[in-house]
Amino acid sequence: MERELLFEGKEYTSSVNIKEFTPAGVRLDITVAGKINGKVTGQIMSTHNILMKPGGISELELKSIIFSNGEPIFVMGKTTGKIIDPTPIGKIEGNLTFQTPSQKLAYLNSTKGRSEATYNMATGEYDFRIYAFKE
Repeated sequence: MERELLFEGKEYTSSVNIKEFTPAGVRLDITVAGKINGKVTGQIMSTHNILMKPGGISELELKSIIFSNGEPIFVMGKTTGKIIDPTPIGKIEGNLTFQTPSQKLAYLNSTKGRSEATYNMATGEYDFRIYAFKE
């Protein structure tokens, strides 16, 4: 699989909402915001809807809005995560899609993305790299 770095960034937690405890695990929402740099630059804000399963694996639905020079980019995807360090730090990976009305950034509408990230629950820092990939 060939891949190209689209952008990387850091977001900081602005809120955590523990929604419910179920036999399937804990459902929570984490809202983060920050900056990105790379082929795409700008401000980003995201919501992660998470199911933390008892076995240590999490399923996440990601929704983000990026403003790149005033142009909106909508990012959606499903990712998985696992606590890899007792700090606790989670490693998160998954596939993303992009949508934008921008003519300048229209190539993103047909781009498949791959997210590689870590989330430090103690500090609320979310570090990530987003790649475009071709199969």
